[in-house]
Amino acid sequence: MSLWRQRVIDLAGVTAISVAVWLYAAAQTLQTRVIAFEVEFDSGDPLRLTLSAPGPLHVSAEITGSRQAVIRASESLSGRTIRLLSGADGIPAQSGEHDVLLKDVLSISPLVAPLGVDIATVTPAVVRITIAPKDATTLPR
Repeated sequence: MSLWRQRVIDLAGVTAISVAVWLYAAAQTLQTRVIAFEVEFDSGDPLRLTLSAPGPLHVSAEITGSRQAVIRASESLSGRTIRLLSGADGIPAQSGEHDVLLKDVLSISPLVAPLGVDIATVTPAVVRITIAPKDATTLPR
């Protein structure tokens, strides 16, 4: 009888491990979702530089990742405004016109990178911004 009991215990253990692996794998399967949010560009040095860009810019991004990461990113980013600064967040700080690849900039953004998702596509893909030095003004005495 102890052999029969041992087999039942082994079967229960194998079943429990199989269920645990299945639940883990189900949570890790890749998912894709399209989310929409706003992007605003700001000067990282507002006392010296002005930044002109269309804003707030409505952005649609296709994200890919584990089921849990996609859900977390969707809840965190949907309908939100992401503020990107020149001189940081992958936005140039030099004066002039710059074409910003939103996929690259958003992928390294401190609001998106920790979420554990990859950005597959972004619409619009490119945004042109202009950075200019601020005019020096003299304050009255």
